[in-house]
Amino acid sequence: MARGRIYFVSSDTLYAVGPKQTKSEQWRPVTAPVEPGQGPATWVQVTPTEMVLKPGETVQLHARLFDAAGRFLREDKAAWSLDKLNGTVTDGKFTVASSGPGQAGLIKATVGGITGEARARVIPALPWNETFDSYAVGSVPPHWISATTVGKFQVVELDGQKVLEKVPTDTLFKRMRVFMGPADWSNYTVEADIRIPEKRRQMGDAGIIAQRYTLFAFGNNQRLEMNSWQPEVARAASAPFEWKPDTWYRLKLRVDNTADGKTRIRGKAWPAAEPEPAAWPIDRIDPIPNRQGSPGIFADAQFGVYFDNLKVTPNQ
Repeated sequence: MARGRIYFVSSDTLYAVGPKQTKSEQWRPVTAPVEPGQGPATWVQVTPTEMVLKPGETVQLHARLFDAAGRFLREDKAAWSLDKLNGTVTDGKFTVASSGPGQAGLIKATVGGITGEARARVIPALPWNETFDSYAVGSVPPHWISATTVGKFQVVELDGQKVLEKVPTDTLFKRMRVFMGPADWSNYTVEADIRIPEKRRQMGDAGIIAQRYTLFAFGNNQRLEMNSWQPEVARAASAPFEWKPDTWYRLKLRVDNTADGKTRIRGKAWPAAEPEPAAWPIDRIDPIPNRQGSPGIFADAQFGVYFDNLKVTPNQ
């Protein structure tokens, strides 16, 4: 980076703010000594601070005290508690419950009336078979990323059964990706039922995600498409498919890491009331592969989308 100049990018060009003539300098580490903390503690930092855990896993946490200037004072003993997490915590050692659904919550440490907290998501092991029947209307699975903000997704009753709804909106949030597992998973299959409403002759788009690949149901365009990044079309694959509004269809996306360092991605769709077809209309080898990634779902729908019978299974 040139000294004294800032770069930023617009949709049209690259801008530089600063002197036209600059001189680059080799980076040097900061060698100034860190000033020791002084005075009373005003902030408790809990470390590790962000965690993705498994059922039954144990992690040791620490309570670190800082002064009003953000300078480290010391590590100290704390009173520990859990908020919306099922497990035990003693002397900072948190053990997740060995069974149960996915969860998310806080581990809190209190020292001298000051409280700090760490966040944890607990991801159950595969296979998953989520029908949303165990969730209250208006709620969402708490361990999913990007789903818990009010007004994005919610469990609703539709035709007498519970399903997950992408809430209708014409704002920025009409297009959403939700991730529900660790980022280092690989070699698994995602399936889900989708139902796309139609209003004013417009249908939304819905999809499922496996290992950073997305299988899209494009409602208005009446096609099935797979890609890893929509603006990059060289590795995309598509097939025509007739989507009827307000009808349940099943999407299935399988990703396999191959022995030669590539990735094979296969996808299909069919009416949920009918048997699964044997053929994979989408069958692509990616020579520049995504070898790991979280399962998830996708929606881009002004008038909403419904999901049900979500399954994630390891490949055999």
